[in-house]
Amino acid sequence: MIKHIVFWRLHSTFDAATKEAKAIEAKQRLEALAGEIPALLAIEVGINFNATDGASDIALYTEFATQEDLDSYQQHPQHVALVPFIVSITEERRVVDYQL
Repeated sequence: MIKHIVFWRLHSTFDAATKEAKAIEAKQRLEALAGEIPALLAIEVGINFNATDGASDIALYTEFATQEDLDSYQQHPQHVALVPFIVSITEERRVVDYQL
């Protein structure tokens, strides 16, 4: 089992309303991948409510059976099509991939 976890910080130039709207849109777009990419076994997207300096704004948790399935997900056209939107609204990305 492969776990793929990503944290993003939205652009600090966004006002609170824009940040909230972009986070909601990202969550909806990411969750729409469920059932569309066969290798994706589980997906969970959370919007942060913790206002500390070290917090990220969006968290993505996904599960895959194998490393090859994670690679397939990352190359899938629907995932690839989503990347430019995510890049356009974020200023920082952190990722952790691990195997159980």
